[in-house]
Amino acid sequence: MVKRNKKKPKRSSTAFWVTIFLLVGAFSAAWWIWPGLYKVSPRLNFILLEKNGDLIKVLNHETVRLHPQDRLKIAGISTSITFNIGVRLTATGLDIEALLHEELPIAALLPEEMRYRSNTFRAFVKHNNLELGYLDLVVEPFVEDWLDRAARAIDPNLRLSILEEAAVFAPKDEAISEKLLQEYKNQRKWAKATSILEESLQRKPDKKKLMELLEIYETTADSQGVISALQRLIKANPKDVTSHLRLAEVFEKTKKNREAIREYEALLDLVQEKLPLYKTLGYLYTETDAPRKAIDSYIKALELDSKDANLYYNLATLYERIGEKEKADEYLLKAVEQKPEDLKNRLDLAKTLLEKNNIKDAQKLLKDVLDKDPKSVKALLLMVTLLDKQGDKKRLKETYEKLLALDPGNETIIYNLGVLEYESGQWAKSISHFERYLKSHPDDAEVHGFLFDLYVRAKLHDQAFKTAKSLITLKPDDQAPYFFVFERAHSRGEYDSVLPLLEKGVKARPADMELRGFFVLALLKTGKEDMALEQLGIMAAERPKDIKILLELAGLQEKKADPEAALATYEKILVLSPNHKEARQGRLSLLLQQARIEERQGRIKAALALYRKILDSAPDHQEAAEAFLRLRLKALQ
Repeated sequence: MVKRNKKKPKRSSTAFWVTIFLLVGAFSAAWWIWPGLYKVSPRLNFILLEKNGDLIKVLNHETVRLHPQDRLKIAGISTSITFNIGVRLTATGLDIEALLHEELPIAALLPEEMRYRSNTFRAFVKHNNLELGYLDLVVEPFVEDWLDRAARAIDPNLRLSILEEAAVFAPKDEAISEKLLQEYKNQRKWAKATSILEESLQRKPDKKKLMELLEIYETTADSQGVISALQRLIKANPKDVTSHLRLAEVFEKTKKNREAIREYEALLDLVQEKLPLYKTLGYLYTETDAPRKAIDSYIKALELDSKDANLYYNLATLYERIGEKEKADEYLLKAVEQKPEDLKNRLDLAKTLLEKNNIKDAQKLLKDVLDKDPKSVKALLLMVTLLDKQGDKKRLKETYEKLLALDPGNETIIYNLGVLEYESGQWAKSISHFERYLKSHPDDAEVHGFLFDLYVRAKLHDQAFKTAKSLITLKPDDQAPYFFVFERAHSRGEYDSVLPLLEKGVKARPADMELRGFFVLALLKTGKEDMALEQLGIMAAERPKDIKILLELAGLQEKKADPEAALATYEKILVLSPNHKEARQGRLSLLLQQARIEERQGRIKAALALYRKILDSAPDHQEAAEAFLRLRLKALQ
């Protein structure tokens, strides 16, 4: 038997060592990986970002500021977890994981409307659901981006909207504020423009912006704003003559005279040309009731300009105000002497003298003017005022006729001539003037009133009636035309034509019982008894003690078959006048009628009561006595 060699094959030995090596490797890997996956406190070390080609190491909780056009990629995440197994990134509003795979511009991950805002995204690093840390990505545009976007906008409203958003984005940026200000000014949105300038000036005083603000306030006629701006300019430069002058003029224009005086007084120390200031101060002192100061100012002005007639006039007025009449006359004379050929100055002075009731001097001045210029309308008009004050109707009418010849279409002159002719009894001429005036003023109630009176006086009844109707339409509360139209209708028996006019009058003058009486009579004459009854009821309520009205009312009530109302009215009359024969008879007649009706219908008690009423007031009434006895016997059976 052959012996076999029992030596182990070489292949089996190699397999053994490979197995041992793999087991050791697996144990080592498990020893190294296991703590990285399952240790108690995993942590974030840092995040490596690639921004526009540059690597940035960002620690936990740090902030990275980005522009929307920046290109970004997450190059790596360093954690304590082996191979970052189970590690992920999340961010609300941003696809952060896309940056793990490729470099992208941030704008590509944002909606269009978010690219021009300041956006903050918190990117969380998580291990499964455990938060390891985060970094903040602040994405916002540059100011230049906003300005460029606005510059590209063609539509003004869109451009303004962009700039307003930019101002919210960068409220303190001067470039945006300036652009927004100019846009507000271009679109005439003055309130918003002033708001920007005021806010800017609060942060930092600036003369140029203050002047710009002043210009806007002047454009918008904001006097208070103008005052505020000018006061700030003066505060910055107390010797600024232009600002002082402008401020004084604004104060004067807005009737803040005392403030204006303060500014003009300050200007006296700043300027060489003082004459206009003295004149203005004289006027303002006069307006603020400081005549002595006004006189001083005007006298200083006269020292610089002795030929200004207005200064003499002003001084004359002021001296008269403080009771120094001689001084007043002295300066008034000097005013006239300055320019004897100046008709305008004389006319102005004459007007002032008329206002002061200085008739004598005014008349002399007007005579001088009219001697030189007989067709001076202004002089003639002033002469009209003067003659009116004197009560010289004859010369006044002559002057008006001269004026009418110079200005035939002057309606005021035509009207005044009509009045003058009316007052002087020249009715035909007055009618002519008023009819002419009425052609261009058909609704002038006063002129209709004049013409109505004139037509009546001149016995032009047809014209008077026509005018009365117009007057009632224009002035329904005027009493005069109603009596005329009623009397005319009454005399002609033409009541239908005046009923609408009388009805209008009653509505306009509800308390006028005489007019309402005319209306009632016209209603009765035209057969409108129901309306007449209503009007008589109103009259009776207004004048409950007027027996005539009550008697007429009772008669109409009786006629309209309303015995109860008629009876009540007769009894009211008898309360006022117990012995009134007509009312007494009317009452007895109605009681007798009612008693007969009650008797015929078999209502014995009611009939007896009525017969008793008749006998109480008329014991000798034979029919009532017989009926009462008859019914008593019948009742006893």
